[in-house]
Amino acid sequence: MIYRALLKDDFEKLPAVLRVFHSAPGQRSAAGTLSIRRHNVFLAWLVGFPPEGEQVPTRLDVLATEDEEIWTRRFGGVARSSTQWEAKGLLVEEAGPLRVAFQVRACQGGMSFESRRARVWGIPVPLRVKAAVRGGETSWEVEVTVAHVGSYHGAMTLKS
Repeated sequence: MIYRALLKDDFEKLPAVLRVFHSAPGQRSAAGTLSIRRHNVFLAWLVGFPPEGEQVPTRLDVLATEDEEIWTRRFGGVARSSTQWEAKGLLVEEAGPLRVAFQVRACQGGMSFESRRARVWGIPVPLRVKAAVRGGETSWEVEVTVAHVGSYHGAMTLKS
C-alpha cells in the first residue's frame, strides 16, 4: 500500500482510523462535511478546486491496489477524481491536467502533506499545497490549503 511505503516505520504511529483507512486494499469510503473557501475563482477552476460553501456534505471513495489509489471526492453534487501513487519517496497525485508531488510525514496524531512540485499540462507551476489529517477513534479532521486558490477543513468518518 502506498501510504505504508511512504511512511515506512512511522506508519504504525498513525491513529488506528488512519492506519485502517490507508492499509486496506480494495474499496473504502468516508463521509463528512467540509467548509470550503475559494480565494481565486480562475485558479480554483483551473485546478478543479471544489465550489465554495459551509458544511458541504462530502464523500470520499478510494479504490486501492498495491501500487496506486483512485480517489473520488464528492463535494455536494460535484465529483472530483484523482490517482495517487508513490514515486521516489513522494506521494504523486494526478487530477486531470494537474500533477502534484507531496512529501508526506507522520505528525502529532496524524499526517502532514507539503507539495514539493506541481505541473499543469506538464508545465511547472508555483502551486503550493499544505494539508494535515488528524485522527480520532472513528473519524479524522482534515485541513487543506492551496496557496492563492482556496482551502477547506472539516471532519470525515470512516464508513464500513
